[in-house]
Amino acid sequence: MVTILLLNYKRETNLPRIIDSLRSQTVPCEIFLWNNAEKPYENPHVDWIVNSSRNVRCWSRWSMAPFAAHEYAMTMDDDMCFTASDCLEALVNEMETNYVAGRAIGTHGVVLDSDANYYPRGMSQSLRKVGVKIAPRHFKFVKENMHVDILKGRMIFFKKKDLLTVPTYPADTDKFMYCDDIVVSSYLAQRKRKHHLLTSKLNDKIEELWGGKEQMALSADEEWEELRNRMAKIYFVGH
Repeated sequence: MVTILLLNYKRETNLPRIIDSLRSQTVPCEIFLWNNAEKPYENPHVDWIVNSSRNVRCWSRWSMAPFAAHEYAMTMDDDMCFTASDCLEALVNEMETNYVAGRAIGTHGVVLDSDANYYPRGMSQSLRKVGVKIAPRHFKFVKENMHVDILKGRMIFFKKKDLLTVPTYPADTDKFMYCDDIVVSSYLAQRKRKHHLLTSKLNDKIEELWGGKEQMALSADEEWEELRNRMAKIYFVGH
């Protein structure tokens, strides 16, 4: 079985579809939901719901992970949904085939540049605007499996035992709750580059749901790119 760590903030209309798609998987799962929305959420098909009285961002889903009863766990955002019943089975098989300690698997990821920038800066940024693509590079639904530095938080599949390397509360910054995927990718890999795996096995098996690019998304913040760059440097370089 797999423990699913769902996060919700004002996209509760997406949840029934997401939960139904998880319950239809060939590999059974238990579902945990951290609800950051303003009103409580109830669903008899969710095994554990935490209704938070305030929005505590993304790190909250990781606080549920130690309570997972199974070997595998996976974070999942509230704006994506499986469209096939064998997605969890594919992820389990992929992990068993490609596992090394601390490796996680996802569908969206980033290869940082040599300075550990998450987004291009300076000349790289100018070149990006005119269509010249250089590192850092962002990938999703790759045609062939590839290794990346960071798995984006939209979906991260991992072995529960590897969370022993991740601190409950990273103490060197007060911004980690916005960039949990960078923090976890770093700790799981022990800062090694290209340690995590982007899988091609879920291509055409995931649907983008409402809300991914809405104003409520953290990425809508005008300082988002600079924050991501700063966090990547802290967790992959140390400054």
